Amino acid sequence: MKRIILFVCLAAALRLSGLLPFESHDVAALVPVQALTVSQAQGRVILDGGEAHGVGATFAQALEDLQRSADGAVFLGTAQQVILTGNAVRLLPDVVRTPALRPAAVVVRAQGDAPDPEEASRFLSAHDAGLTIQMVRAAILRQEPVALPVLAETEGGFRLYGASHR
Repeated sequence: MKRIILFVCLAAALRLSGLLPFESHDVAALVPVQALTVSQAQGRVILDGGEAHGVGATFAQALEDLQRSADGAVFLGTAQQVILTGNAVRLLPDVVRTPALRPAAVVVRAQGDAPDPEEASRFLSAHDAGLTIQMVRAAILRQEPVALPVLAETEGGFRLYGASHR
């Protein structure tokens, strides 16, 4: 019992001094991201999270801009899908190393232009793409090639190609 009290007191002291790595946010100010699209145009990285957008020379800079330009604290921990378009596939190692993204988030490559994140999220939530950030991280560490499932926009919605089913 004394250890628990000591632990709680120590945690409270660290929290009050600002030494704990946790950030507190007003829940009403959070901007949750369901799907994050990553694209490149004219040498710039463009991120679209629905209500939050970011642009930068690198993925990290675009992510900072996304956080800075949102109407609240962007919460990437809710992102269920990451959609890479065109040349942004080259950013895959940077994307999967981002600690703010969930390891269980699905990673796909969009064919053509960047789709609307909310529409793509609805489709991908109903269809198992089979490849997650955690799986891509493991493949990169093992130096294995990664074949991303392809999300293609059709006249009636979307189609998913190359999805592996566990």
